[in-house]
Amino acid sequence: MNNEHIISKLLTLFFSGVYISSKDLLDIAQALDIQIPAKSRELLLKNIFAKASEDGKISQLYDLLIALLQQRVYEYKSLTINYPHIQIVSHNWINKAGALIRLLQQQKRGSIYE
Repeated sequence: MNNEHIISKLLTLFFSGVYISSKDLLDIAQALDIQIPAKSRELLLKNIFAKASEDGKISQLYDLLIALLQQRVYEYKSLTINYPHIQIVSHNWINKAGALIRLLQQQKRGSIYE
């Protein structure tokens, strides 16, 4: 699976269950010591993937993305406890974020089919 597919999933709330802001992406770039000017979320994420690949930091990038998604899942679960009436929506977001976390973990390990 290529980075374009993962980028598409990360940027689409329907697939990821999580909105990742430009600030989130700039924070990830900073954690990877990648200097990128603020642009659209798609360009930011594409540039982060490209630069992380060049610098041999793709594994760290996956770790940071997974940590971000896990934090959002934790926040959704907390919100659901405080506001039980959102359970149907939050459960859907939690499931989608979980699926994307598993995809990122699989990509980090490397596919046996590539």
